Amino acid sequence: MKSLFILLTIFRVAFVGDPQVDNATELGYARKSIYKELRERKDLDLVIVLGDLVNDDTSLLNASTASLDSLSCPWLAIPGNHDRNVYRAEKGRGRDLVDWKEHIGYIDTSFVAGGVRFILMNDVRSKESRDYEAGFSESQKSWLQQILARTPAEQSTVIATHIPLTEMHAQDSLIELLAGRQRLLLVSAHTHQVRRETLSFKGFEVESLVAGTSCGSWWRGIKDNEGVPDALMNCGSPRCYFIADFKGNDYELSFKQVGDNAQASATLMEDGRLIVNVFGGSKDGRLSIKAGRGLSKKARESYVSNAEMAPEVADRIEFNNAMSREYRREHKEEFIPLLKRNSPHVWVIPDCESLRKKKEKGQKISVRYSDAHMSFKARIKLR
Repeated sequence: MKSLFILLTIFRVAFVGDPQVDNATELGYARKSIYKELRERKDLDLVIVLGDLVNDDTSLLNASTASLDSLSCPWLAIPGNHDRNVYRAEKGRGRDLVDWKEHIGYIDTSFVAGGVRFILMNDVRSKESRDYEAGFSESQKSWLQQILARTPAEQSTVIATHIPLTEMHAQDSLIELLAGRQRLLLVSAHTHQVRRETLSFKGFEVESLVAGTSCGSWWRGIKDNEGVPDALMNCGSPRCYFIADFKGNDYELSFKQVGDNAQASATLMEDGRLIVNVFGGSKDGRLSIKAGRGLSKKARESYVSNAEMAPEVADRIEFNNAMSREYRREHKEEFIPLLKRNSPHVWVIPDCESLRKKKEKGQKISVRYSDAHMSFKARIKLR
């Protein structure tokens, strides 16, 4: 009997959250970092920007789309809450998408590519003249229902929005539409943090990727050699985007730091605990470490995530608090308004005091991480 080999091709998509440029300076940051990196990549089949190309100044949409047009692959975008026209001189006039429609052309769209059904939807609804809420209109739900009705339940399906499902108004009716989808991925941004998890709704489970932002914490922070702020996010992840490799009815995710390839950090705390921050990790992911003698038993153990503040965030908050008023006034762009919140992707390994000498010598440890859709091995220098 002859063997039948079916070659499944990979369809590679970059999910990019919130470039959110506020002025010409920040547009320059985006051009030198995220847009440049995407342009130089030749391995992408599609780029999807998850909203907030700009930060209320829609006159920057033209330059932003020009940067995206320079990519070597097609791109699409979803409107975010900051992509709407603001009529400050017209009291009572609500925000709308006049300029978005002119420069982008569409608001909701759906298509099949690489065997995957992609559904891109605007979930930002005007509430008052300057406010908004997350959710879909009844006409949008009807449109989505029609799209799903002609999409096989077993087909890989991606629904991309700006605001995560968990923050949507009247989400129950939407969940009813999604029930029964066997291979569904929800992708969003907006929150300026990375969060991956499996959402459960009355026995129905769906994978959720909140992909962080390419502007990080609003283009603030200490600048690198290119003059671009590090803009650390409140979860402890750097500015980033995600790569999704779709193959058949499955997919693999990878976290990509803008301008670097770091996947995680490892911090040895004063109390001897080792905290590993897996920048793109899922709440149900497993972590193991290898660090030579003294930790051989721990290397065989698999650790689960803990709810704790990322050490990078704690360090930056301490840096903020140490700023004098004069320094902060002269370097206000370095101040990142971070909060003391737990990160959804840190792992804590107790009793690692034996690593102290490795840290002092600037040595590295080996980290192995895996979950249902992401895995990697890395050598990481101890902080």
